[in-house]
Amino acid sequence: MSVPDTFGLQLAKYTNVAASAILIYDYFITLHSEVRWTWGRKWGIIRTAFTISRYVPFAGALMTSYSAVKTWGTQNCAPFNDAVDGIHFLGIFASEGLLIARVYAFSGNKKAYLIVLLSFGLAILVTAVILSAAPINLNIPGVAPPCVLERARSKALAYGLLMFFEIVLMSTTAFLRYRHYLGSGSKLMRAVYRDGLLYMFCIMMISTVNVIVIAVLPLSYSEMLNTPQIVAHSVLASRILFNLQVNNERHVFPYLPIDVFDGNAIASTRISSAVWRG
Repeated sequence: MSVPDTFGLQLAKYTNVAASAILIYDYFITLHSEVRWTWGRKWGIIRTAFTISRYVPFAGALMTSYSAVKTWGTQNCAPFNDAVDGIHFLGIFASEGLLIARVYAFSGNKKAYLIVLLSFGLAILVTAVILSAAPINLNIPGVAPPCVLERARSKALAYGLLMFFEIVLMSTTAFLRYRHYLGSGSKLMRAVYRDGLLYMFCIMMISTVNVIVIAVLPLSYSEMLNTPQIVAHSVLASRILFNLQVNNERHVFPYLPIDVFDGNAIASTRISSAVWRG
């Protein structure tokens, strides 16, 4: 193995292990928010998605870190790698489901948006899984050797699809903002819009970088952003929900009694409750 290949593999190992450490650190500094805003609530679709997006990445990150430092030798690594990919997809899908729920609530709970976004998201997920599971059949040069911390170049297409999905969600959110809430003075509404766009922009950017790393750089660098990708999903999905609750408490309930909410305040409260009620 050449020196550049060795350097790329070491860099990929370091970034994956570092991302795992960041995930653990962020969990402990936000645990008080989770206890306050989620514990004791009824289980529903949203809380289930939140729990998956919050905890499944721990398994994915630790398994990827383990794979980064393990020497497989003659052992068959395929079942382990498939399990890691499945866990990563599950965590990302749950995080994206939370974001779809936010867009749905932002639309005023219009089922047409929910149906279209869920259908589109499911199509993106299935396509991404197929591309990741069968990279050899795509005739894209650059197939990673077995049991090495590398991936085929064709997997850049899966992250490209994720990037496209974030662009669609950003466009939908911006459309809803300027169509329904352009003149809104609600701080909660602005927080919902700002945090949602920030999340989608960050995921779009890391997905873009992942596409470039996998498609352009030597294959030894291809796993460099594997764990950082799922960590970004988990951390941002948790924080925007926590921030939503904090803003709802600070800017709605302390100042306005529930029977005198104006239209914007009512819409803001509906967003907060709809996102968590599931």
